Amino acid sequence: MIHLLICPHVLDYGGSQISVHHWAKHLDPSKFKITILAMKEGGLSNKFESNYSVYYDDIGYPNVENYIRRFKPDILHACPGGGTPQKYISKAAKLVPVTQTIMCPRLVSNKNDVSGSIVLSKYTFSLQKNIKDVFQIDPPFDITDYDTKHSTEYFGLPENKLIVGSFGNNRRENSHFMKIVRSYKNNDVHFVIKTNKKYKYLFGRKRITTINRSLSENEKLSLIRCFDIFLYPTSNESYGLVFLEAMSQYVPIISYADSAIPEVIGDGGLLAPLNNIKKMMELLDDLTTNDNKRRSIGQVGYKLFRKRNDPKLIAKKYEVFFEEILGKQDRI
Repeated sequence: MIHLLICPHVLDYGGSQISVHHWAKHLDPSKFKITILAMKEGGLSNKFESNYSVYYDDIGYPNVENYIRRFKPDILHACPGGGTPQKYISKAAKLVPVTQTIMCPRLVSNKNDVSGSIVLSKYTFSLQKNIKDVFQIDPPFDITDYDTKHSTEYFGLPENKLIVGSFGNNRRENSHFMKIVRSYKNNDVHFVIKTNKKYKYLFGRKRITTINRSLSENEKLSLIRCFDIFLYPTSNESYGLVFLEAMSQYVPIISYADSAIPEVIGDGGLLAPLNNIKKMMELLDDLTTNDNKRRSIGQVGYKLFRKRNDPKLIAKKYEVFFEEILGKQDRI
């Protein structure tokens, strides 16, 4: 039995935490015991606590050494952003083998401390200057973890229009969605965006719905299911869990050909050159006026997602990774 102490940072809604949950719960229970050590509670705490033994330290894991001595894990698996070395990883590595999944498109950090590192995409792998003990595993997405029960009526969306949706993020390309809304002329299209930003002037027409309140994960995936097209101008993505969410609901994607985005969506979407809003609008026209193409791309994206991001498949890859790490330790 291999005892994993997994450190997914704060248990908020985030790609790191969701990805961990979606592969960890599918590890072979006859081979792996899982303990979660989080920095802080968050919106995913209930979900984690329903599946694993969960303990809370504090921001930065100041007491990680005490928890290692208490739990005596075989491996501590961390989930940092990468780029910047984490002190808790250095401290933990003096007591137990440490592995990590790097969640952002950055260099693997703590190279001298960890026994092995996972990156999410071929793009992030290509950024590495030193690939020794670095491996690429796609993140999983488990659609069985959600209840997509909410309809367009629940979100106040019109029933008789094509719904083009997006999600606000902190990247500068997020403003491109609103620029497209301002100038797009197809009256058969209604736009919707989930964002924390409150827009004072919505172009004088009822062409867009903005959702400012917090959404549960079930509500979020239900909203995506309402989309006919997922229009997501973004860049510098290590992977982009939201793309998997769209693909899981047969929704075709329009985004920019940047970072890991082309490899993630494959033929499940259309890509414009980075910052080329005019081209993005042309792609939007292409999909809004071609029902068959829209459905076909959505189906292709779904098939790619099911084949590549199956949580049971990803869990098996992590099992092999952890077993090989311990095998190396035994040979030292």
